[in-house]
Order: sequence, then structure tokens, then C-alpha cells
Amino acid sequence: MSDKPDTVDVATYADANADADAHPLKIGVFGGSFNPVHLGHTLLAITTQQTKPIDMLLMVPVFKHVSKTNLLPFDDRVAMCELAIEPFAASAGGGQVEVCTIEREVGESNAPMLRAIRRKYSADTSRKVELYWICGDDVFRWIEKPKGLETMAEVAGLIVQRRLHKSSATDRFYKDPLDDNRTRQIAARLNVTISFIYGELPHFSSTLVRNTPGAWRSFLPQSVAKYLESKPELLAKLHDNLEEDAKKEAQHVSTGFPQIKRQRLESTASTNRAAECILRALDVVHSLQFERGHTGLLLSIGSDCVKEGLRTSQANTDAVIGEISAVMEDEFDGFDEAWALACELRQIPVWLHRDRAVVDKRYVMLKDMQGQDGWGARYSLASKFNPRIDVIMSSIIRSLQEIIDVGKQGSGHKTSSLEDAPVLLSTWFDGKEALGRLRAFVCSGGPNAPCIIKDSLSMRQILHQMIDAKERRIGRVVSLHENGTSSSDNSFAQFGSSDALRRMLDEISSWEWLLLGSFAPSTPLPLIHKLLSKAGASGSATMRQFDVQGFFAAASAAIDLMLNETKALAAFGCARA
Repeated sequence: MSDKPDTVDVATYADANADADAHPLKIGVFGGSFNPVHLGHTLLAITTQQTKPIDMLLMVPVFKHVSKTNLLPFDDRVAMCELAIEPFAASAGGGQVEVCTIEREVGESNAPMLRAIRRKYSADTSRKVELYWICGDDVFRWIEKPKGLETMAEVAGLIVQRRLHKSSATDRFYKDPLDDNRTRQIAARLNVTISFIYGELPHFSSTLVRNTPGAWRSFLPQSVAKYLESKPELLAKLHDNLEEDAKKEAQHVSTGFPQIKRQRLESTASTNRAAECILRALDVVHSLQFERGHTGLLLSIGSDCVKEGLRTSQANTDAVIGEISAVMEDEFDGFDEAWALACELRQIPVWLHRDRAVVDKRYVMLKDMQGQDGWGARYSLASKFNPRIDVIMSSIIRSLQEIIDVGKQGSGHKTSSLEDAPVLLSTWFDGKEALGRLRAFVCSGGPNAPCIIKDSLSMRQILHQMIDAKERRIGRVVSLHENGTSSSDNSFAQFGSSDALRRMLDEISSWEWLLLGSFAPSTPLPLIHKLLSKAGASGSATMRQFDVQGFFAAASAAIDLMLNETKALAAFGCARA
């Protein structure tokens, strides 16, 4: 293990042997499919037990995985976990280690599982329970998404394994590069403590099994290997899973982009494939919107941190695009619009490679350009995403309409709420894209944007126009949620986190105020009064300065929320069809 100190350490733990009445019971929760449990899992549990002063560590096998359909039976996975931890389960040098089957009772992972653990151990021990989530460093990809926020609300801290077994273009050593400042900010925002475990641990994959002489036995504790060998049917299923994984990897078509493994829908039905294509396309649009904003930020700031952020953003875009490379036309029988959408998505690498090369070529010159000319030139380059995003968004709407039309033909009757779905999705798209373009424009202005606005009437006018477009289009989104739809059963009224979105938009408006030095004409009067009253009460009006990265973060949070809503709406429409 590396002797590198923790970047953000978990706040002081209580001595595990202290008076139970004086200190909470600190439980490390290590969840996973454990399909099967391997040496990497086992060593992470041992390392946590021996280096993090927790009172207890729970290995919690997933009962029903949301995407993996080829799991070994739950009872067998539990038995193998118990065999793997048996030698160190009650080590005197650390907390007790147990296998917990609570997901069998709860039926869900993450937040519901954590709440059930807290209830169980609070009742069993009559002590306050603090939970610490044991996870890999990919947790930071989803920690601030809705499901991540729900999960983080249940824990006191994270114990994060910094994985070394893969490297990336932005980090020679770790699979997922991390920004220490961002990690601290996340810890502060979510009121959690974060502790790291550094060093390489073995892992298990079909690729390693095929390429390693020791085959599968090399990656499992001996007790687990003997258990599998004692059950031929279980071992046969494991080998079948490995062969299935190998076939999926072999089916990926090279597009010049990194490929990632994600569970594909097993159904070959054309309707399911068309719906899957729509949901994938929503992810593609979101990735392109985020990369556009980050491109503007890079061109205006150019710091190493922003460069790393853009590279990560580009890698995410590439990964999402890579997922749709292997679809075939016969999978979309009867869904011409969905097939056209898939073809459109497959063309993205052609222009995206070219546009990225232009950014790399012009980056230094544009970063140093001053005033409104520099701002305009930077946004002109970032805005090359705009028409391409529009084309994909229009194709998504047509594909959803096609699925609904085919569904109505099959059922022989009309469903009014389904007829609303494409219009509602288009409204959400328009609001999300208006905010995305505003994000890219402001980020292209950079830290000196307020000074440029002060001196340039034309830039002020452009910014006013973009804010006005954002206010009008997102206003329609909020009103749809508050007033319902025109459909008789009003099935879509459930969509739209109006209160959360309004709070996020208020924060964006406060940044706009700092940028402009005044409120935009389209800013609602009640919001102006609210912000002025808040600033007057706190005395912060003259203390807070415009921060382009703060604006980027605020806008991105709202756009991320809107992605979740658009995907839920599209999935609902496809399912109801």
C-alpha cells in the first residue's frame, strides 16, 4: 500500500473499544454483486478493517441487480462471501466483519438498504449508528446525481478505494482522476467525510481470465474456488457468464472511441430497441451539451484543472457514443425514425473528432484574445455544437412520436396522455438547451466577462437575449408541472421537480445579476425582490464577486436535473405505448 496521506480524511473516529453509550456505532458498508467475491473484494475489506477505525464492516451482496441479469444465485454468493471473510472476520486488529443479507428483505440497494441497516443495528445495539460507504473512486461520477444525493443523505462518510488497475490519458496512475478541491467541495456540500485507501488491489474480469494462465482460480480466495468446484452447475454458470462477457466485448465495433461495458437490453423486440435508442440519445445530447460548456470554459481560462475537466467530459461523451456503434438495421424493423436516429448518432465521431482538433489548434490564440472580440470568437467555436444538438433532439422527438403511433395502431385506441409526450419532451428539450447555450456563452466570456459586459453594449444585448430565451423556455417547463397538461388523465403531471428546479434557477439568476451588474429585463420582479432582500439582509451584495466556474457549476446542476426529467418522461412515454 502507498504511504500517500489521505487527501480528505474522515473526521475523527471514536475508539472502537470506547464506552458504547458515549460513541456511535461506526459501520462500514461494502455493497456489491460479488459475482463471485474475488481477491480484490476480500483485500479491500481487510484493508478497510485494518486501516480505518470502524467498529464493524458489512459485506452486503446485491439481491437483485438493476442491470446484471446473469448473477449467480443469491444464497451461493452469500455463502462465498462468508467463506472469503472467515479468516479475518473477528480480527483483534480491527472491527468485526460480517456478511449482511438485508437486501433480500429490502429488495433495493443504496439508500433503502442503508436505512434498513441503520434501523436493524440501532435496534440490536441500542446505539446511534453512523454508516460509512465503502466504494471505488467512480463514485464521484454519480455522487451528485439524484440517486447519489439520496444515498449520501444516509451516510456519515465515504471510504474510497483509489484504483490503479487502469490508467487514463489524464492520469498515469489512477483509473479516475480526481480534483482535490472538488472533492473537498463535495464533502462540504453533502456534509460527509471522505477517506481514501491508496494502492492496487486485484480485480476479476473475463478479459483477465482469458489472458491469465491461472484462469479463474488465480483471482479467487481458495475457499471460494473450492466452493465453486464442489458445485459443478454453479461453476458451469460462471464459465457461461465469462463466455457471454467475452462475446459482448468481441461484438463492439471499433469507432476510434474507447468502449465501455454496459448492460444492453436483452430483448430483441424492435420496440424495445427503438426505446433504448431514444434513451441512449438523450445521454448523448447531455454529454455534448456538457462538453460544449466545458469547451467554452477551457478557451477562456485554460487552467490545468479545466483542461482535465474537459478531457474527462470528452471521455464521457466518447463512452456514451461508443455504446451505440453495434446496432443493426434489422433490429429496428418497423421503426424507421429510430433507425435514422441511430444512424445520426453513429455519425457523431466524424464531426466531433474534427471539431476537437480545431479547438486544440486554436486554443492558445483564443485564450489570450481580449475583450468582446475574444469572447465572440470563443463562443463561435463552442457554438458549433448547437445545430448538431438540434438535429439529434428533433430526431429523438420524431422517434418517440413513431413509437407512440405504432403503439396506438397495435392497441386500437387513443391514449391522450401519450399524445402529449412528444410535445412535453420537446418543451423540456427547449428549456434545457436554452440553459445549455447560456452556460456555454457565459463560460466563453471567462473571468473577465463582467468587465467586457460593462464596456460593450453589444455583448450586453446578446446576454440579455440569451437570458430572455432561457427564462421563457424554462418558464414553460415549470408551468407545465404546476398547471398540468391538457390530457384528460394528466399522467405527466408527476414529471418536473419544480421546487428543486426553481431553487437552482434562482441561484443562476443571482450569478447573472453579478455578471451584468443589474438584472436582466426578463428576470421576474418577485425574484429580483427576493435576491435584493437576501443580499441586503446578509450584507453580501458588495462582497460576492462573479465566478465563471461557480456559474458553470450552478447551471450544470440544473441541466443535470433536467436530464433526469427528460429521461423519465421519454421512458414513461415509451413504456405506456
